[in-house]
Amino acid sequence: MNRLRHIILSGMALIVAILASGCEDPVPTDYKEEIMLEGLLLVGEPLQDVRILKTLPVTDTFSFERASLPDAKISVFADGVSIPMEFIPDSRGGTYRAVDTSYRVKAATLYSVAVRANGATLTASTRTPATFAWITPPKTWIRFPQADSLLTAVDDSLLVTWSPVQGTELYIIGLTCLDTLGYGAYLDPPTSDTNLRTVRPKPDFFDRSGTLIANERTTLGATPFTTSQTVWGVFRWYGQHELRVYAPDGAFLEWFYLVGGGRRSSYDYRLGNIRGGLGVWGSASLIKQRSFLLKYDG
Repeated sequence: MNRLRHIILSGMALIVAILASGCEDPVPTDYKEEIMLEGLLLVGEPLQDVRILKTLPVTDTFSFERASLPDAKISVFADGVSIPMEFIPDSRGGTYRAVDTSYRVKAATLYSVAVRANGATLTASTRTPATFAWITPPKTWIRFPQADSLLTAVDDSLLVTWSPVQGTELYIIGLTCLDTLGYGAYLDPPTSDTNLRTVRPKPDFFDRSGTLIANERTTLGATPFTTSQTVWGVFRWYGQHELRVYAPDGAFLEWFYLVGGGRRSSYDYRLGNIRGGLGVWGSASLIKQRSFLLKYDG
C-alpha cells in the first residue's frame, strides 16, 4: 500500500503552481496558495497515510516537510458515522490517521471528508468497492528463466486469476520487490547470498531509465480482465516480492490515468474529485500475495 501511495505522492509533488507566460513577457512568479488532499482508502486496511499539503511558490524548492499542514482540521465520516483523526509526524512531513488504530476500512461504504486549512475548505467522497479474492494466486516460489527465454511465452507459474468486482472498469496491478538487498536469508537453509538485479530482456519493453525512483522497486500495470499472465520483464530484482491487485473506485482510477501510474509530471484539476482544492480522495479493495523469485540455476 505504501509503495503505491509513494508513487501517487511523487505526482502530487509537482503540483506547485499554474504557470502562464507570453511570447516576450518575463516569466511571472505570482503565487496563489492551493491546498491538496491525498487519501487512498484500502478495504481491510487501516485508515491512515492521509496527507494534507499546501503548494509552494515556483521560486522555492519543494519539500513535503515544508508543504505539510499538521494543524489542518479533518473530518472523516463512514456512512455518516464520524471517525476521529490525528496527525502523525514522519520524515516526509507527516500524515493523518484514524485515532482508533484498530479501525479497518469497510467495503461498500461511503467515506466523506472535509478539510479546513489556511482559510480553505476541501470536501470529497468515495464509495469503497466490494471485496474479492484470488482464484489462482501467485506461486510462493518461482525461478527466473534462461536469458534467451525472457521474451517467449511464460509458464503457468506466472498466471494469476481473481474473482470479479462488479462495476470495476480496470484492475491495477502492482509488483513490488520488498528487499533489494537480502536474498539468501529467505532460503531454507539460509545462505549469505545478496540480492541482484534481474537479467533484462532485449529489447527491454519495460525499460524505464530516467523515470521515478519508485519504479526501481515497484512496477504498475492495469488490465480490464480478471486474469494476468505476467511476463518476466516486469521483475527488476530477484528475491522477495509482493503482488497486489487493486479494484479501484472511479476517483482513484481517474488519478491513476492522470499521473500515469506516477510517471507523468502533469495534473489537471478538472479531473480530480476534490471540491475546493487539489488532489484525490479515492478507494480500492485489494488482494495481495508474496512470491520469491529465485535466480536462474544453470
